[in-house]
Amino acid sequence: MNATAVQPILVSMVWRGGQRFNRALESIRAGRKYFSRVVLSVTGPVDGDDMRLALEFQESDPSVEVICTGRELPTMQHQAFWIDYLESTGVHATDWIYWLSYDDEIRVTGIENIVDEQGIWPLALGTAYFGPWAMRGEEAASLWNGDPTQTLPSWTSFPVEEPTQLPVHTWIAEQLRQPTYMQMSGSVNPFRSFLDLRKGHPRKNGPMRIELATAASRGTRNVAEFSEPVSIIYGRSDSDRASYGSDARWEDLHLAAWLLRYSAMTPRSFVPILSSLTRATARSTQQSLGRVDPLHEEWRVRGSVSP
Repeated sequence: MNATAVQPILVSMVWRGGQRFNRALESIRAGRKYFSRVVLSVTGPVDGDDMRLALEFQESDPSVEVICTGRELPTMQHQAFWIDYLESTGVHATDWIYWLSYDDEIRVTGIENIVDEQGIWPLALGTAYFGPWAMRGEEAASLWNGDPTQTLPSWTSFPVEEPTQLPVHTWIAEQLRQPTYMQMSGSVNPFRSFLDLRKGHPRKNGPMRIELATAASRGTRNVAEFSEPVSIIYGRSDSDRASYGSDARWEDLHLAAWLLRYSAMTPRSFVPILSSLTRATARSTQQSLGRVDPLHEEWRVRGSVSP
């Protein structure tokens, strides 16, 4: 794989972040040198708590860019807001975006272990990077306060054994057939992928399965994961993201249209996608009628990593 001499732009979408956002900011501070730009996009009032935290952080590092919607927006509208901002500030379609949720952290150790001596990331155009992800369990009502030195499980959306790179249509078909754990947070993709989400037709209106839609952009041929996690996700391993039901299936249909329009795939390579969509939609219908049990997300642990 030929590396492109780049560092990604870090974008963090913030919504009612509070102390979880503050935790993310501390990790950004520790990993700042590995990103060409840092953009904090806040959805909420300009005088809200999240903006206060973002502006205080900017005071300590004036290179950080802070933007605000002025009011709370739904996820896709908020995403369109920062995409428009990046486009207006000269970001090119082939520039890279590291997407970080406000309640997660950069795993600086992971980045240090994958970049070269100049801090350049091993990124190849035509590839979308998802995972693996280090995880800590956290309840919704309380901030994580465990042992920060404890090793973390490494979750993957790929086979536990090799390979760690698949054709995009194969990876998506597998996710539709048997969904595995995956996250946008810590993913690295060309800005082109987000422009497609912003301007592509048919328009994607909701955030469900946004990872799949991002991977399905024009020019993406493969999905790969790094040799180790570059983010720490805070969540629950018993939280089943496969239970989106019929709403997600409608967005799956949107995904099929995108793949047909944007991916230069042969009819043969599209067959697994179409087959998976058909079976998944039929199963969702049967599930809603109470005729089959719900499909559960498969959690694949590749191993463990240091914090």
